[in-house]
Amino acid sequence: MLIDGFDATLAGIKVHVTAVLERTCVYVDRTGDRRLASKKDLWVEADKLPIRRRGTG
Repeated sequence: MLIDGFDATLAGIKVHVTAVLERTCVYVDRTGDRRLASKKDLWVEADKLPIRRRGTG
């Protein structure tokens, strides 16, 4: 489960992703505006994602 926003690269520009939807992500651009991008257009370093594992049982 993602617990916080994370950084990604979109068209060579570093952006901060604040929400992940079914096919898109919400990110903050350089001017501070929220925008949508297709998940397939974002590059993310998986080891940098803020993930909390769900407990079992």
